[in-house]
Amino acid sequence: MNNIGRLCFNFLRSEGYLPQINQVDDIIFKAEGNTFIVMIDENDEQFLNLILPNFYQIEGNLELNKAFRVANIVNQNVKVGKIIISNNKHVWAIAEQFIDSTPDLEDFFKRTIRAVLRAAEDFQSKMDLG
Repeated sequence: MNNIGRLCFNFLRSEGYLPQINQVDDIIFKAEGNTFIVMIDENDEQFLNLILPNFYQIEGNLELNKAFRVANIVNQNVKVGKIIISNNKHVWAIAEQFIDSTPDLEDFFKRTIRAVLRAAEDFQSKMDLG
């Protein structure tokens, strides 16, 4: 695990999130009832990728078309947090950002979690509007 991974793991543990490391060195933790992943890029010490995977499942092509339109709206309106629709029709909320190689995570990590949650919540609410 690179330095950013260690910093994230230690920060999450110090904040009481109970992080775990999976078989590919990603960090898994729960926050506000959701399971997040911090994906580590071993080749980039200044890249942080926070993911809320599979928070929504798209049913059918009509809903898929709507999901792309809604994702585009959310991506335009939410800072940092973005919506990704996978080929298997699962929807992920993510935050990808470049950071200093020795960041003070307390300055921005919780805000990044909130941005990802906001993107997911905005997507779900707009999908539910019919």
